[in-house]
Amino acid sequence: MQQHKFEKKLFIGGLSVSTTEDHIKSYFSRFANIEKCSLILDKHTGRSRCFGFIIVSKKSSISKILSTKHIIDNKKIEIKPAFPKEKIIRYSGSRKVFVGGLIPEITTSEFTEYFSQYGHIEDSIVMKDRVSGKARGFGFVTFEKDQSVEDVMKNYDNHFIRGKWIECKRAVAKDKMGIENEVNESVQSSPGPRKMSMNNEEYTEELCKSLIDFILDEE
Repeated sequence: MQQHKFEKKLFIGGLSVSTTEDHIKSYFSRFANIEKCSLILDKHTGRSRCFGFIIVSKKSSISKILSTKHIIDNKKIEIKPAFPKEKIIRYSGSRKVFVGGLIPEITTSEFTEYFSQYGHIEDSIVMKDRVSGKARGFGFVTFEKDQSVEDVMKNYDNHFIRGKWIECKRAVAKDKMGIENEVNESVQSSPGPRKMSMNNEEYTEELCKSLIDFILDEE
């Protein structure tokens, strides 16, 4: 049943912050009967995180939706197949933390300095747009010890940089024969504007994170 549901589920990214769940459902109803529509919201602010999911009633509708360019609220959106839960692996032993909600002006040194209070850092990176040079809103930090990650997670609600709350989650492992290959194939066939500013590995990281967030929110 779970596999069947994911065969009819689509990831929708790049939405306008003003786009509503009803608007998404109304738009895609032109192409298929929509069984479920979910717009993912920030748990703290209640604002749209600019991505969501739809489930169509018939698998045959998927190809038509994927082959069409979609614009909602004057913004070109991105459509990808969703992935079954068994293709995404979370592991508690990871010493790598995903950090989201970063301001565009943040520097790598500032990012590293903040997390150094939790222990020795082996590596840290703020993902930046290759054109503008500004932070793209997320990054990764790898600690030397597992305990540092545990301490970061325990303080989940209290991470702020320059007065803005940032979201910290354990990084995820991607099944090399599963989600990573499927996402990379999808990336190659859909060179949209956001994809052009990042390499496949960065794009895979971001999309995996979005998909995992949705799975966690549904549980």
